[in-house]
Amino acid sequence: MIAFRDFSASRFGRLEGIDHALVEANEWLQRTGVKPLNIETLRNLSGGGTGNIGASDIGLRIWYVVGAQAGAGQ
Repeated sequence: MIAFRDFSASRFGRLEGIDHALVEANEWLQRTGVKPLNIETLRNLSGGGTGNIGASDIGLRIWYVVGAQAGAGQ
């Protein structure tokens, strides 16, 4: 299975820039050991049900493999 996690460029309601999202994403990747499948830059989202990023945020979305298949084929 695949999943994604969003990282917002905003902090405390204030836009910090894409660097903030990159720092947060890198910390998460190091902490979890997740190997990304794809990384997308997000901009001007409508909220689309992700529950993570609001209407005017920018940020990053990291797609990754979850479950037993995460280590297969590497």
